Formats: sequence, structure tokens, C-alpha cells
Amino acid sequence: MHSGMSSPYDPIDATLGPAGARMPPWQWRVLVYLRALAGFLMVKTVYSWTLICGVWDGDTSRFEMLSLAAQAAVIWAAIMNPVAAVGLWLGASWGVVLWLVTAMVQILINASAPEGVGRLLIVAAIETVLVAVYAFLTYKATRESEE
Repeated sequence: MHSGMSSPYDPIDATLGPAGARMPPWQWRVLVYLRALAGFLMVKTVYSWTLICGVWDGDTSRFEMLSLAAQAAVIWAAIMNPVAAVGLWLGASWGVVLWLVTAMVQILINASAPEGVGRLLIVAAIETVLVAVYAFLTYKATRESEE
């Protein structure tokens, strides 16, 4: 094989560089945050699907009893969160964009829901904090790479 060519038997990350190469600290923190966020989104996905499928008994957790806005928020989360989680886990830019769009839509839906406002406003507040933390980490990582 040529020195610039990779073999099908090389590890998948062989093209990333020498084993001693390290990410700068703030970029590493962004990656760890994105992966933790991906795990959080998967937990939200499981919760959304258990709500849709009616796993729990009781009137407060029945999907059919929720307002239309609350149902829309649950369905949106059940569909979009796992896709965004995969992108975040991979550290792909499309995953971040999809998560930000999903978070903004959920914040708007949850903030405008007339019924079940307490639970939905908590979700909207958590999403807002998660976006703010991502913005801070990205800002620090960008400044680090400019230095």
C-alpha cells in the first residue's frame, strides 16, 4: 500500500492523525456536552413514546387527555429528538442544527400551551438552559481556537 492510502483493515479513526494528537480543552468539553445532551434527548424520547403508548395509568399521563399543543410537543419530541441525538453523538453539525431547531420549536410550543403549563414550562426552561450552556461552550471553544 502507498503511504497516503488507507487499508480496509485500518481502524476507522486512522485518518484522524497520530495517537498522541489531542483536542483542545474547550473543544473537548463541547464534544462531551453534545454526547451528554444526546443521552438526555434519548431519555426524553423514551418518555415521549411511553406517554404516547399509554404505558402509565392515570388521567394526568394519558396522551388523549392532553391539550392539542401538549400533544404536538410530545409528538415533535418523539420524532425529532432521536434523530437529533444521533447527530449530537456523532458531533455532526447537522445534529446541532437539528437539535437547536427542535429545542426552539419545543420552547415555543411549550410556552404557548394553555393546559399543563407547569410541566411544559419546566421543559421549556430546561431547553433554554441547555441552549445557553451550548452557546457558552461554543463561544469558549471558538476563542480557544483563535488564540
